[in-house]
Amino acid sequence: MSSYILSLLLAVIACVIGGALGGMILARPAALLEAAGLADDDTPKPSLFAEGRALGGMLIASHGVAALYLGYQPRIGAAMALVLALAWLGAAVGRAVSLGREGDAGRYNRGALLFNVLIGVTLTLPSFQVGKVVLRGALGLA
Repeated sequence: MSSYILSLLLAVIACVIGGALGGMILARPAALLEAAGLADDDTPKPSLFAEGRALGGMLIASHGVAALYLGYQPRIGAAMALVLALAWLGAAVGRAVSLGREGDAGRYNRGALLFNVLIGVTLTLPSFQVGKVVLRGALGLA
């Protein structure tokens, strides 16, 4: 398997993970907000549930369309995946700043920081490979 196909496959898997996370947030916002320490059983916050569901819908739509284009129009999909990667890496920077300023915010923040970085880096992979395809052609003959 070529590195180009592998980078597309890994990016599609990252999109599926991002979309699944969005589906989990959409279906059960209270559980994920509780895991983040923003709500618990005693003091649920319905306004946060609406925000969580909005985030979940955004994750499903954006990652789903990016995965679709990675499969059918890889150059467009690579650009879309790069934009999603910047969002994930931006979230990682925000978490890193939070760790630096407020100290250890618990196990969740450190794990989420690592998750954000891994998904962000994985989504950048196709954008590095597409340039080679454009310059040399799809079969490398040009």
